[in-house]
Amino acid sequence: MTMTMEAGSLQLTTTGYQGQTVPYEAPFIAFPTTSGKLLIQAPGAGEVKEGAGNRYVRLGEHLQARGIATLVSFNPPFPDAQLKYPNEPYSYRDASWSLIYVESMAALVEHCLKHAEQLCGAKEPEVHLAGFSAGGSVAGAVAPVFAPITKILLVSAYDSVDWFFLGGVRRYTGEVYVAYGEQDPAAAILAVMMPSLAKSARAIHARGVPDCDHSFSGETNGKVLSKAYLWAFAGNDGFPSPEGGVPLYE
Repeated sequence: MTMTMEAGSLQLTTTGYQGQTVPYEAPFIAFPTTSGKLLIQAPGAGEVKEGAGNRYVRLGEHLQARGIATLVSFNPPFPDAQLKYPNEPYSYRDASWSLIYVESMAALVEHCLKHAEQLCGAKEPEVHLAGFSAGGSVAGAVAPVFAPITKILLVSAYDSVDWFFLGGVRRYTGEVYVAYGEQDPAAAILAVMMPSLAKSARAIHARGVPDCDHSFSGETNGKVLSKAYLWAFAGNDGFPSPEGGVPLYE
C-alpha cells in the first residue's frame, strides 16, 4: 500500500462567556484505508495534531499499512489565557477552551461520518475514539454522542474537561480501554476509579505500564504506546509489552 496522508481544517464557532460568537479552526490529518473503521484521535493539551515527535503520524501510517483503521488526528486552537474565568483553567478568545475542545472533536466525528466512504471505504463505519491526556478526557466526553462509537482508548487521561468528561463516560455504553504509566499518579487514580465512573460501559479494561511517565517518554515506551492502540482496536493482547510495537519517536 502506498502511504498517503490527507489534511484539512474545520472552520467552527462557539459561544463565549459574554454570549459573543467566537470563530476558531480545528485542523486535522487523516490516513485513509479501506478498513471500514475510523479512529479519531485527540492529542494532549498543547500538542499538535501530528503529536509530540510526530508520533500520531507514525501511528497513522502503521495502522494504515496494516489495514486496521483510518486514523484521523486533530487539534483545537491553543488556549490564550489561564485562570481568567472562575472554575475554568483555560480559555480562548473569552470562551471556554474545554467546550471548544469537546465541540471540535464532535464536529470532526460528524465530518468523518459524512465522508466515511472516502476515508475508510464504508458508508456506515465502525467508529473508535482515542485521546492522550486532556484528549482522553475529551474522547470520554464525546463518546456517548454518536451511536457508531463502539470503543474508546484513554491514554494518560484524567478529568481534564471536568463535567464534560464525567457526564460523558457515565452515559457511554461501549468498551473503555485505559492505558497509563505507573509513574503517572493522576492517570493511575482515574484508571482505578473508571468502573465507578463508567457504570453503563459494556466493558472496562485498564492496564498500567511499568517505568512509564505521563508522556510515555523514551524509545521503549513509544513502542508500548503503539501497542496500546493494537490492544484496544486490533485484539492484540500483548500490551504493555513493547515487543512488536512501532517506534513512535524520532
